[in-house]
Amino acid sequence: MLENIEGVLFDMDGTVLDSEALFDDAQLLFLKDMGVHASIQDLKEFKGMSYKHFYPRFTSKFNITLEVNIIRSKIRTYLHEIMETRLKFIKGFEHFFNSYIKPYNFKVGLVTNTTRLSYQKIQKCINIDDYFQYVITVNEAKEPKPSPMPYFQAFNDLSLSNKKTLIIEDSKTGLTSAIKSGAHVVGLTTSLNKKQIQKINKKIIVAQSYVEVGNFLKK
Repeated sequence: MLENIEGVLFDMDGTVLDSEALFDDAQLLFLKDMGVHASIQDLKEFKGMSYKHFYPRFTSKFNITLEVNIIRSKIRTYLHEIMETRLKFIKGFEHFFNSYIKPYNFKVGLVTNTTRLSYQKIQKCINIDDYFQYVITVNEAKEPKPSPMPYFQAFNDLSLSNKKTLIIEDSKTGLTSAIKSGAHVVGLTTSLNKKQIQKINKKIIVAQSYVEVGNFLKK
């Protein structure tokens, strides 16, 4: 597989960063402020969504009437506070990157539905710049995931062919975007299980860990 790949594109939350639980906690703290009792199970449907898709569904589900800008600001404040002490890489990511990405000089990019503002906060909390120089956030994307557009933009910017690109994702939103791009796709089981990932598309290679992603590349 390695000889057929020229670039590797990563999603961020749940794929590179072990951050999905942090988003959940920020949302739960906000909901608690609003007098809404909710659990992590209630938030599963929002995984991987851009803010453009998230807030209409979030406010509708929990019957919140505050202006979206106020909600965003409150959740972001909670999230940034949590990030300062709890943000970390997904287990195995750093070893995988140093073992399988660096030695082969692949073109590398990060394609995320996170906003540029949140990404700038992440840069201050963890050494993500050691791994990614090219980053496209939802603010630069012409359309957010699940549209394949962010990946098309990355292919164009990095002069990559979709047939020679591997995309690593974890959420339904991200995996849908990746498959539509025509690239090779690996689905990490950090947000969904194997059955849920295969239901999205049977072409997705399912990996339980970065060790398995490395084993796939060695084939």
